[in-house]
Amino acid sequence: MKVLLLPLFRMPSGHHKAAEAIAGYLSNIKAEIEVKTVDCLSHFHSGIEMVISNTYLKWINRKPALYSKFYHSFIYSSNQKKHTSSRFSLCFWDNYLAWRMEKFIEEEQPDVIICTHCYPSKLLNYLKKRGKIHVPVVNVYTDFFMNDIWGKEYIDFHFVPHQEAKEQLIKRYSLKQEQIFVTGIPVHPFFRKPSRSSSEGSILIAGGNSGLGNLTVLIEQLAAAPLQCSYKVLCGHNKKLYEWVRSLQHEKIEAIPYTNCRKQMNQYYDEASAIITKPGGITITEVLEKSLPVFILDRLPGQEEINCHYLKEQHLVYELNMHQPIEQQIIKVISNEVEMNKWHKRLTCYQLEKDDEIENSLLTIFKSKESVYAPSLKKSAWDPYLG
Repeated sequence: MKVLLLPLFRMPSGHHKAAEAIAGYLSNIKAEIEVKTVDCLSHFHSGIEMVISNTYLKWINRKPALYSKFYHSFIYSSNQKKHTSSRFSLCFWDNYLAWRMEKFIEEEQPDVIICTHCYPSKLLNYLKKRGKIHVPVVNVYTDFFMNDIWGKEYIDFHFVPHQEAKEQLIKRYSLKQEQIFVTGIPVHPFFRKPSRSSSEGSILIAGGNSGLGNLTVLIEQLAAAPLQCSYKVLCGHNKKLYEWVRSLQHEKIEAIPYTNCRKQMNQYYDEASAIITKPGGITITEVLEKSLPVFILDRLPGQEEINCHYLKEQHLVYELNMHQPIEQQIIKVISNEVEMNKWHKRLTCYQLEKDDEIENSLLTIFKSKESVYAPSLKKSAWDPYLG
């Protein structure tokens, strides 16, 4: 049996982490399942991928307000009557990449396709609508909302972050209940292991990959004040940030270089009393799985703004005020037993919205043995995995 996982870009992102998480669950189901992950845009045309990724990174750093306006105009609209994906099309490139996708699927012959990025989903929705492919497709949403680029009407199954998203798909796109699984945003099963006791007064700072910005201001403020807590700054691939934090030579502020070791990352989470980070869907879900109080420092324009709005509405995160002492704000929350009990209750309510775990949802899809829109799964390919 072959499962094809489709993020979009080569650059590290939450979409890749989601694909890795799904691959982890698939290996738990059966080690012999062939899982292939393909960054489809770079696979189809590496030149386009490079231009788009570089343009995006420059845009969000140099003109964040303009990118935010673009995102809310063409990629996500809160107006339920507007379906901006039908208006936002790259025309020639959409048609070209849809053709490449069709040929790619013919070559790979997967039994199931799982999209962790909206654009492959859009292309596959287009191809399924026109009867070009009949392989079951699963959308795995990696934010706390569903943008308008995701294919919806002709996608067979949807792993959504919460009940509200499920209701939107049923109401707006007339999807069936059995097509939608409230799984939460996928994180690797490793991060679901029980936590050890946290170290008293240890705070993680994440989000260094996207540049310095407010993170520098935050660390400067911390370094200039007498500190009760110790701080680990997760610098990711940002060597400039790593060297700068090290140059401070502060006994309570430690620079942590990039790690792809989940065991090490899990240990950082376990040892922390709280985390300061940006509202990326995967990172937030990881730390909420670890029941780690979250303090939001900043957000990228576009999807992180919308994530932050949802998380604040649910009272799952705390927003830091840069004009007030940072450490005082954190200690005021995490040392308040009443507030922490309320936060844990809100977190539990959110987590109870899940219908089922991702592993069980995948098994349910496999047992269906067919696409919602056209029979496609080979019986001989699936039976050995279904018991």
